[in-house]
Amino acid sequence: MRKEDFLTLRWNNILTLGMGLLMLIYIYLVLTTSVLSDGVAFWGLVVLGAIY
Repeated sequence: MRKEDFLTLRWNNILTLGMGLLMLIYIYLVLTTSVLSDGVAFWGLVVLGAIY
């Protein structure tokens, strides 16, 4: 397979949707539960925001 096969609008939409859903799930868990401490939750959001 060539890299042009993966650089399509379809793959871009799939990756964006996947990353967006992961971010929304993480934000939901941070805001509604106390599983993570405030510092860990903050740095998790920073790292995910930098990647996304």
